Amino acid sequence: MKCFNHPDQDAVGLCKHCSKGLCVECASDLGHGLACKGSHERQVEDIDMLITRNTAIQTSAPKTTLTAPIFYLFTGIVFAGFGYFSTGRITNFPVVLGAGFIVFGVITFVQSRRLFGNAE
Repeated sequence: MKCFNHPDQDAVGLCKHCSKGLCVECASDLGHGLACKGSHERQVEDIDMLITRNTAIQTSAPKTTLTAPIFYLFTGIVFAGFGYFSTGRITNFPVVLGAGFIVFGVITFVQSRRLFGNAE
């Protein structure tokens, strides 16, 4: 492969932003990827930052799989309990809303476990 800017020179790699072939003269080695010297260093730094942050988030996600389901279940129990004990009926709005939160909490728990497994 030849350099995009210097077709007479061999490329040493590709710009991580634009994927153009770069020779030694045109490449800026950032330690985590090559960039077009003077053009795409900032964009390549941004790409690396996004990858680093997303990796950290993805790593921590399995540890927090119970946070949302516990919140939804607790909220559902509070609504359903308040609705039932204040009126004695299971057909009033707070009870139905609480049941919805409970169902949503169970669904969220199942989906989290399916997505992340038992990685706690």
